[in-house]
Amino acid sequence: MSAFRVVQISDTHLSAELPFFVPNFDAMAGIVAARRPDLVVNTGDVALDGAKRDDDLAFARRCHDRLGTRWVAIPGNHDLGDNPWRPDLAEPITEERLARYRRHFGDDFWRIDAGEWVLIGVNAQLFGSGLPAEDEQWDFLASAAKRTGGRPVGLFVHKPLFKDDPDETSIEGRYVPPASRRRLATALGEVDVRLVASGHLHQHRQLRTGRAVHVWAPSTAYILPDRRQPSIGVKRVGYVAYTFNGGSVDVEIVEPGELTNHDRDEFPTLYR
Repeated sequence: MSAFRVVQISDTHLSAELPFFVPNFDAMAGIVAARRPDLVVNTGDVALDGAKRDDDLAFARRCHDRLGTRWVAIPGNHDLGDNPWRPDLAEPITEERLARYRRHFGDDFWRIDAGEWVLIGVNAQLFGSGLPAEDEQWDFLASAAKRTGGRPVGLFVHKPLFKDDPDETSIEGRYVPPASRRRLATALGEVDVRLVASGHLHQHRQLRTGRAVHVWAPSTAYILPDRRQPSIGVKRVGYVAYTFNGGSVDVEIVEPGELTNHDRDEFPTLYR
């Protein structure tokens, strides 16, 4: 069976009203056209402020439809609100925001056959939300786990599962909360997860735990200065290219010259 090629983009932050990062997305569309992957995956924060503005989601959808190839997305906190990792969260996920995202982008969790691999996308914003959709996602994961047939699995999730170690117990919005991370590990306990691909942190990094390589994708839009977020990986805009072949995956993190390396502090009125 021939190799299956995927381009991962993340944190595109698209908006017609505030189109600062649209040129970078347009440049990515040209890169996608040249690379001709089998699939493009956007790992969330697709829109600039979809949690508040329906128009941002609608515009982001139109931008993706111009890619000219098959694509899927999973939502980020800027698309439908955050998972409630603390009680006083300003903009948590709600039924209304989830329905609005689904109206524009369809399924917020999914399973895709990718040659000899299985790719699974999950909505990290549902973790700990208590919404009916959270139970639907856990049921989906249980079913998907039973249907992998021993094939290697690539998991796509907006937030990294952890910073350095899967047994970390600190709770902060950058990572999947420990309780949900443990439940996810149990749900996929019999699954041969070889890749965990995430976004959210606007910096790229690779680390390995067990058989799985964890890949943090860079944003295509902007980087966050150290005063907003510490440097853990590399703060450059870009994308990730994967080649799935047999039981292995080749990972290429690309910082293309066609993308402008914006700094978040250049845009003080980005979120109002």
